[in-house]
Amino acid sequence: MLLLRLDAAYERPPRGGAEEEGRAGAQAVETGVRYRSGRIIERARALRRSFSSSSLPRVVRDFDDRLYGVYL
Repeated sequence: MLLLRLDAAYERPPRGGAEEEGRAGAQAVETGVRYRSGRIIERARALRRSFSSSSLPRVVRDFDDRLYGVYL
């Protein structure tokens, strides 16, 4: 279910919904770390790369911080 949610968020880049996609990405990172799943982490990274705005909400910056420290 989580991978499908990430794929859906990736397929339609965030337009005003960056907070929702940021939360989905942060949840994916937490789940990926818990299960040590490189597949989930890579999908979360792909989602993050799809964000193009320079003024991102705090939830996306938190997603960045969490993703930065993950190596699987």
